[in-house]
Amino acid sequence: MLLSVVHQLNGREESMLSETLPLVRCKKCGIGTMLPLSDYGQDGAAILYKAWVCDSPTCGYNLRIDRGQVTYGDLPQPKSAQEPRHGTLVARAVR
Repeated sequence: MLLSVVHQLNGREESMLSETLPLVRCKKCGIGTMLPLSDYGQDGAAILYKAWVCDSPTCGYNLRIDRGQVTYGDLPQPKSAQEPRHGTLVARAVR
């Protein structure tokens, strides 16, 4: 499985990468695939691969980088819905 990362802005999609990335199987459950998640920094710059999460609903394993610290295994905490400032980063699995 490969991943293509695109940036959605005003209804248009723009590729964030020149090539696709191979995805890896989750090392915890061995069933799910680790998917990269991106975010925006405080100044609005895109931060690619800020977190990785297993796509298996029964696993939920994740790891993330916050201010240079790598953490893993914490359950994702829901945040209040907020509009992205400059668009939305979307990860799509490509088969």
